[in-house]
Amino acid sequence: MYVVSVINYKGGVGKTTMTANLGAELANRGMKVLLIDLDPQASLTFSFYDPDDWRDRLRDDRTVKRWYDGLRGDTPKVTLGELVVSPGPANAHLKGAGRLDLIASHLQLVDIDLALARGVADGDEYDAELFRVRGSLAEGLHDAALDPYDLVLIDCPPNFNVVTQSAIIASDHLLIPAKADYLSTLGIDYLHGNVRELVDRYNADSRRFATIRRHHKVAPGIAGVVFTMIQLMAQRPIAAHQGYMDQVRALGVPVFPTALRENVTLFATNTPRGVPVVLRDRVTAPPVRDELRQITTEFLAHLQPARATA
Repeated sequence: MYVVSVINYKGGVGKTTMTANLGAELANRGMKVLLIDLDPQASLTFSFYDPDDWRDRLRDDRTVKRWYDGLRGDTPKVTLGELVVSPGPANAHLKGAGRLDLIASHLQLVDIDLALARGVADGDEYDAELFRVRGSLAEGLHDAALDPYDLVLIDCPPNFNVVTQSAIIASDHLLIPAKADYLSTLGIDYLHGNVRELVDRYNADSRRFATIRRHHKVAPGIAGVVFTMIQLMAQRPIAAHQGYMDQVRALGVPVFPTALRENVTLFATNTPRGVPVVLRDRVTAPPVRDELRQITTEFLAHLQPARATA
């Protein structure tokens, strides 16, 4: 099972759109995909569930907040597998044996992050507790109920808080959606550096605090940067966007060959009818759907290079 965090410090870059459509297209190709929404804005959750439906069916017992509450000891512990839900409309559009499931977010997840941070800061064993919290999601994903999944995609909040750090530590790869602008370019460089520092610190702490003798070394790789909301002229990115794309490549960070063009409908706050655009045959912008499918192919090639070559 691959675990991939979709992350960027900057909001509004199409992170949730990419997570929903990438997961949907992979499921459409026969994979069993689990999406985990760690963003308190819950945009990924609301891409698949109407807010009223979320309030009636998921809010109290079926969100990732309940798992974090158990982690803090505020409520009885639950496993991540107990929180999985299956969005009906999206799964009805899948072809073959694939599956797309979700662990929903909660609007109060931001309070959980603050509480986790306070819990770490107040204890005498600061480093040990921080190590435990950072590694909590990786441990939670070892739930046997999640074994059937081929891939877990984690939609992270646009920050580097404790919850985000736990997603990074749990990940095999990081996927970075970004706009071709100054702030996104600057953020990628900082993110790359902060991830290295976090991983180095966590691996050093594992030698001090791990309770199992053979604690595995954490080493998430960068799957790549996917540029989104690109404006085209003569089927090529405009000069301003191309310049920032070249700057990111100069950082030495992998960049996906395919970029996703600007489309107001696609990057709206919600996915109409709970079905990502990549699964809908009748769409107003087929090139965007085709680009999403090509990005999925490139993503798979990075995760499984031997299979892609074959």
